[in-house]
Amino acid sequence: MPDSHEAQRAPGRFGLRTFLLIAGLTGGGILLHGYHYGFDDQSVYLPAIKKRLDPGLYPFDADFFLLQTRLGSFADAVAASVRLTRLPLEWAVFLWHFAAFFLLLAGCWRIARYCFRTPAGIRGGLLLVTVLLTLPVAGSFVVLCEPYLHARAPATAMLLFALADVLERRLTAVIWILLAGLFHPTLALFGLWHVAVQAWPEREGNLAASRPAVFPAASLAVWPAGLLAQWFADPRSSAWRAALSGRRYLFPPQWTWYEQLGAFAPLVILLVFARLARRHGLGDLARICGRLVISGSIGVAAGYAVGLIPALLPLVPLEPMRTLHLIYIFLVLFTGGLAGELLFGRWKWFAAALLVPLACGMFFAQRAELDGSPHIEWPGAEPRNDWLRAFAWIRGHTPRDALFAMNPDILRLPGENEHGFRGLAERGQLAEAAKDRAVSRNIPGLAWAWRDQVRAQQGIEEFDLAQLKDLRRRYGVTWLLLWKGADRAATLTGLDCPYENAAVRVCRAP
Repeated sequence: MPDSHEAQRAPGRFGLRTFLLIAGLTGGGILLHGYHYGFDDQSVYLPAIKKRLDPGLYPFDADFFLLQTRLGSFADAVAASVRLTRLPLEWAVFLWHFAAFFLLLAGCWRIARYCFRTPAGIRGGLLLVTVLLTLPVAGSFVVLCEPYLHARAPATAMLLFALADVLERRLTAVIWILLAGLFHPTLALFGLWHVAVQAWPEREGNLAASRPAVFPAASLAVWPAGLLAQWFADPRSSAWRAALSGRRYLFPPQWTWYEQLGAFAPLVILLVFARLARRHGLGDLARICGRLVISGSIGVAAGYAVGLIPALLPLVPLEPMRTLHLIYIFLVLFTGGLAGELLFGRWKWFAAALLVPLACGMFFAQRAELDGSPHIEWPGAEPRNDWLRAFAWIRGHTPRDALFAMNPDILRLPGENEHGFRGLAERGQLAEAAKDRAVSRNIPGLAWAWRDQVRAQQGIEEFDLAQLKDLRRRYGVTWLLLWKGADRAATLTGLDCPYENAAVRVCRAP
């Protein structure tokens, strides 16, 4: 059977029909998985974008997001698009999210077109990627594509375009990799590794074709070796580990058994796919899967080594296990593609029917996680969440240079649903315990300020007036956001609180 990509590639080019297919899948994916604004990692990205649009915002605490986002140009690009189009920021962010998801699917289409012979194979891969958009990547704390705008989405799309160009022997792959690096430098680094392995010249009897099973075994061997290194480690490393406590996803040996299975099983499945594809004359798909086994296995081995060997602990912020992100995308794409390509008759209809319970499961998982927010937070819609209502009031009724103190675990409080205060309220705050912690992990110079400010706010709902005055004296706090889930926060007198609802009180600092 022919192995050349010219004989193997499915017919057709990117035309109007393909555009409409991908646009429809993009819209369907957003409806299925939801869309959120100011959510999760946008606690960092959104204030960075707003600071670029209005430098007068956040005069006291901008280091907690600017130092992180200066490593890439994502926030600058979004801010520039707002200036150019004069769209409201909420609409610009939503359109960026739509475009990023569209480009990600377009990149998947280019690779699927290279790997499969029939339109059914291409569409099967695209459908499964769309349905499993928010599938977690083992224990790495990322998903295939977030249900909100994140720099990872456009960077991933550019890496897929780079890989497609490498497969088609086009030098424009270099441009796509550089663009991905401008948006998300660490993801581009992992993507460059996968692309480089795919681009390596093929020789007779190379490892990708003859001995791919060696590499999953090699990555598994790192695990017990790393455990031994940890057993005899210098105890001084425990102090630095304590600074990262509660961040289990950074250390693969601390993952649950099923998360660790999720690190190795995709490599074994890709190995099976390589042999299956070779048996059915899909030579290019077999070669791609074999090389993904190589790059993925070495990436997993590096992740375990960094998490286990004390001398490599300074590399932990790179999160090398996130090299699995692209592996998972290809695994899902090729699973759907092979089902569409190789199944016939009733089996193909059975595989298509399985998409319905999969889609329902993904939908209900999102609703269970974010039950306090609408499934789709449309731009310009009135907030229905008490926390977001308070943020909107703060944005319109407090001074632009206000500095807020609040419960440092705000992102984990009931009903808050991980919406970032800075980005939505457009006001400064003392450090919180989750996202500012992640930034301090990557920017060590912020760690002292982060720890000091978090400790100063612990139990703020139980503070008396003297303790609240001390926050003003030490940090210049001018306003308070007090969660009413604590009894004292609802009953403390002597505070001027011009706004409150069922969840919070907004008060001037005494």
